Amino acid sequence: MTRKLAFLCAAAALCAVAGPASAGSMVTGLKDTLTAAPAHYVGHCPGVITFHGVVNVKGRFEPGSSVEIGYQFTRSDGATGQNQFFSVTAPGPHDISETWTLGDLHQLPHFAGWEKFKAWVTDSGQHPPSLGDTYSNEAHFTLECRG
Repeated sequence: MTRKLAFLCAAAALCAVAGPASAGSMVTGLKDTLTAAPAHYVGHCPGVITFHGVVNVKGRFEPGSSVEIGYQFTRSDGATGQNQFFSVTAPGPHDISETWTLGDLHQLPHFAGWEKFKAWVTDSGQHPPSLGDTYSNEAHFTLECRG
């Protein structure tokens, strides 16, 4: 009986330190998609390509809590955008966007490229720890400058 009582006391002490297993919100997955509009630009330059992205957040959210999501765009020319952030209070799709202005009738009359983004959970209190980076598809486009 003494052993059983000692074990129960030790287990209770560990549970008190660890806290309840269901505390806080938990993101269990991100799914990222991206499109370019227009996908084929023909016209006066510079032209503007707008990228529309969706970060689909999956998981469990405690009422009144939020989780921070970070994202960063990368382009086919090697440029990367600044890290950007938004907070989510519920699972579901969250829209993001980016524009790329490029092209010159004489110096860059034709261009084919792409843009993509990565997203991640920034909340260091995640249980389990934060998911790794997820990446969108490459949203391809072409540009043709006309005088």
